[in-house]
Amino acid sequence: MRRRTNEKGNAYIEFVLVASLFFVPLILGMVTVGIAVLRNFQVNQVTRDVAHMMAKGVDFSQQTNQNMVANDLASGLSLSANSGNVTGGSTGNGVLVLSVFESLPSSCNCANGGHIVVVDRIVIGNNTLYSSPFGAPSFNASSGQVTNYSTDTKARADNVANVITLSADGLAYMAEGSFAFRDLGVTGFIAKLGAFNRSVF
Repeated sequence: MRRRTNEKGNAYIEFVLVASLFFVPLILGMVTVGIAVLRNFQVNQVTRDVAHMMAKGVDFSQQTNQNMVANDLASGLSLSANSGNVTGGSTGNGVLVLSVFESLPSSCNCANGGHIVVVDRIVIGNNTLYSSPFGAPSFNASSGQVTNYSTDTKARADNVANVITLSADGLAYMAEGSFAFRDLGVTGFIAKLGAFNRSVF
């Protein structure tokens, strides 16, 4: 049976329809997930670098060090640097919670003797995105120091022992990063993309 000459373009039209309904969303989805994976690697590296720098003595209560993290290490992740505080803000798509923990010996004769406590906490970025499950003490808004960590029961963070083993008087430096990739979401297909990582030294 011979094909009519006016039907020659039908195959092209069918291919375009199939491509637009199947291949284009597939390719866009692959690109979106690929970018999210790359950002996930970056989040892992940021938390590791910051925790390592804390262990080496870098003071992230200083605005210049917070700016370095937001502008250089977390470039492209929409992490907003603080404006001279250590409690964070409410803008941006990411947050870093930096904590220093100490295992107080039972011989300290204090309310938190024998417990792991938070001695420093600094929040960089959007503090509405994530709260650390390791203690919830009040801390100095300019330095991040928990002044009454030996008596404040809210400073207790014994569950840190599930992450790292601390001997009496031992210290641990932890960086927790939570980031939302809001610019990558596709309504109805891919929603709430993001990454979380925790690094301890």
